[in-house]
Amino acid sequence: MIRSVPSLLHAFVLLPFASGLPHISARQDDGPGLHTLTAYAPENNIYNGLKVEYKSSLNVFQEKTSSICPIAPAECPNGTDTVFLGVFNPSSEVPGGQIFYVEFEGLTRITVQHTHSFPPGAYPYNYPWTWHAFDSIPSPAACPTDDELYNCGVPTGYFTFKAPNGPESYEGGLKACPNENDASVISVYGVTLAFNRTGCVDLEGLATHTYTGVNPPVWAY
Repeated sequence: MIRSVPSLLHAFVLLPFASGLPHISARQDDGPGLHTLTAYAPENNIYNGLKVEYKSSLNVFQEKTSSICPIAPAECPNGTDTVFLGVFNPSSEVPGGQIFYVEFEGLTRITVQHTHSFPPGAYPYNYPWTWHAFDSIPSPAACPTDDELYNCGVPTGYFTFKAPNGPESYEGGLKACPNENDASVISVYGVTLAFNRTGCVDLEGLATHTYTGVNPPVWAY
């Protein structure tokens, strides 16, 4: 279920870190174990802690993941979260698995079942992403614990995005923007070299939370 979304901030500078955040270390070639994601925006009381769930793209203001399952309903996984392993390996049951990628203009996607194809110019696999592991428990940030759109648990770290082929002035980043195909949906976009969305909110990154539920959580996303 997608709820009505508050007016978006028109901002294009990355939000500063909240005071009191712990020291962090960047890791390019490894990542967390099984995990879910939330929007990481410590200075934004609306976006920080929003679950990041999948329905044709990674979205916020969405309570649970969308999934498909062509087998007998009783045999379908009953997970409700979008789950990844390591650096963006989707956890699903479909034979051959699925691949996460960022489109040329920034929309975050997962390949459909039974194909590993993605559009020309897309950024697949893990090389645009860096996982920053928290060395200590981060300072609490505002998060409504009684709202099912949020996961207010303590994150283990967070991902940032930077396409590898940019000029020296290119900084990358992540934003929550109206979806290019449905403006009522707010999706996660990587700031690629071709990114041109407007009406977006800056995210420091995508926070990771240890996942211990049904695994794989879905047959396919």
